[in-house]
Amino acid sequence: MENSLFSKKEQLIKQVEIGVTDLLILVVSFLIYQFYQNGSGILWVSGILLLVNTLRFWFEKQIKEGLDWIIRYRYLVALICFSILVMLRIHGSSIGIYDVLFGKTDAAIVNEIFGNGRIIRGDEFNVQVPYFFSQWYNQGALLSDYMSLSPQNMIIGYNAPVWDLTLIGKPFIWGYLLFGNEIGLSWYWCSKIILFLLVGYEMMFILTKRKYLSLFSSICIVFSPLLQWWLAPHMYQVFFWASSLFVVGYYFFMAKKKWLKILSTILSVCCLVGFVIALFPSLQIPLGLLMLALLVATLIRDKKELCWNKRDNVRILLVVIATGIILGIFLIESREAIQLLNNTVYPGHRVSIGGDQGLEVLFTDPSVALTPFLTPGRQNACEISDFNQLGIFFLFVYFYFLWLKKKGKIRGSFSIENTLVMIMLIEMYFMFIGFPEIIAKITLFSYINRMYMIYGFTAMIFTFVMIAQVFQYRRLLSWRVGALACGLFILLYIATMWPNIDPEYRLYFGLRFYWSVALLMGFCGFLLFTQWRKLFFPIFGSWVVITGMLVNPIVQGADSVWNHDLIGYAEHVREEQPDARWLITNSKYTQQLLLANGIKVANGVNFYPDLKKWEILDPTHQNDTFYNRYAHIVINFTEEPTHYSLDGADSFIMYLNVDDFKKLDVEYVITDPMSADLLKNHGINAELVFEDPASNSFVYEIKKVG
Repeated sequence: MENSLFSKKEQLIKQVEIGVTDLLILVVSFLIYQFYQNGSGILWVSGILLLVNTLRFWFEKQIKEGLDWIIRYRYLVALICFSILVMLRIHGSSIGIYDVLFGKTDAAIVNEIFGNGRIIRGDEFNVQVPYFFSQWYNQGALLSDYMSLSPQNMIIGYNAPVWDLTLIGKPFIWGYLLFGNEIGLSWYWCSKIILFLLVGYEMMFILTKRKYLSLFSSICIVFSPLLQWWLAPHMYQVFFWASSLFVVGYYFFMAKKKWLKILSTILSVCCLVGFVIALFPSLQIPLGLLMLALLVATLIRDKKELCWNKRDNVRILLVVIATGIILGIFLIESREAIQLLNNTVYPGHRVSIGGDQGLEVLFTDPSVALTPFLTPGRQNACEISDFNQLGIFFLFVYFYFLWLKKKGKIRGSFSIENTLVMIMLIEMYFMFIGFPEIIAKITLFSYINRMYMIYGFTAMIFTFVMIAQVFQYRRLLSWRVGALACGLFILLYIATMWPNIDPEYRLYFGLRFYWSVALLMGFCGFLLFTQWRKLFFPIFGSWVVITGMLVNPIVQGADSVWNHDLIGYAEHVREEQPDARWLITNSKYTQQLLLANGIKVANGVNFYPDLKKWEILDPTHQNDTFYNRYAHIVINFTEEPTHYSLDGADSFIMYLNVDDFKKLDVEYVITDPMSADLLKNHGINAELVFEDPASNSFVYEIKKVG
């Protein structure tokens, strides 16, 4: 009788869980369909999800077996999905912005299947894509003068496709070199997401030993707002390679089978090279330390399974030698570019000592639920982005677990949890109090100007590690513990979030929205301490869909890059004059679009100063504080002496004297008629050779400089 009642109770809980999940699918689908631009495709997706979830009433076992099959054969499934997506040329780039800026040749061509490109993703569609695409015309050479008069190092340039040994650590760009730009763009986006899903699963399974939780947490990590907003150009890959180093490092020491030892040895070289050449110290240093600490903690936890002999020392030697050779050659070939980059005003000369963050960074910014739908008024959507985590909630729970352990009720190892808490406390100290400058430099923390990102990532890992512990020791936990942690979490969340909210969001939505997010997050944590604990996953998963999965569009093909009349004419010139140099005025975008199509420009984005150009225009270097930086370069003609003004930390305007313009070897100029008249008045024969009404572009050929 008791077993029958227990079974009925379990059945009721299961039915409620399925019903609530169906309701959440409908609510999320309605929000996307109603408020998300170009979001009608959600109707098909939600229909499939509703069907599968509802079928759980009758086929729970079969669906679970299907999920087990996917997990077991995840690498095969991933390969099939990757192949299909790449063949369909699917990606998430915001290149559709070019259609808005320049107009389409064929309005019937629709590339954006779901969502729209975002202007804030300029570093992706307006810097990385042109750099990567231009390498097809540059034959993948290390140095390129397509964006400047003197060559730029293309590995420094967001790790653009280059035929060299570092390719072993850059699988994301193989498609560009092997199959060209359109396939390469799809390869880049799909491989980044699919590989991180695989690595995230392995990482979380090593930490939690729970396959379903690992699958869920991997999805939450990859589709976190921060990683999606920064998926390109390079921040995302630092998180990916750091996580990969942890996974490969674990199997490097724990592998028993010969094939796995060999594979982990090879992958160790790939991961080390990929991590080092990511070239983003403010993330590399803390993430490297985080993953090293976690690796040591897991090896201590699993020391009884450690399989190591003297012959394995040879593997370490091989990894060191191979990695040293590859990175050594890279450093020798790129030493001048690295030196120039390090000596720039921005980003080279930045020293961080911490102590510049408020307590609100301890929590997920509630605004991440709004940024996929509405552009912030005064803040950058990328800077608002965060990881979805309940770190503080589980910090309270962690101390309760320590009390249980002291009472002898828990005997398991807490080495991973202890390590994560220690790291989080160090991160908090640096964010809120800071280090003396000398200590910051000794510990290399002086490079870390984005510690809030690392804290969010650490807190997210800690969240899922603690969820695993809550499930393991659920019989020892009372709902009262969850309620207390929930209450403290919500109070602290509400008290600290207000200063960090975008002012226009705050004015439009008011306090109630932000309080409701705090209540939702706290409620999710509380559920884990009740018999309804499995409801945590659909509720938290719905939050992940809203905040992370809607950031980037789903796009097919790359017509947005070349489907313009202006590009058609420029390509015609390129075929007849492949070395012709173009200069563009009053734009940050036109020169980059030309660059993406293999047109050489004089004022493309430079990662470090174009020495040849500035030697011509500023031989005394009296203005190097303007151009000695990673920079978007906007040029306007003037009769006044050449002068400059900063348009941002990574952008400046050069007011180029028309007589100084004569010093530059430029064959074509895209400018307005008034500026063209100014050139003609100074003896420059600028002949209008093409006009594009769609983009309001006027192309002038410089026939003769008088």
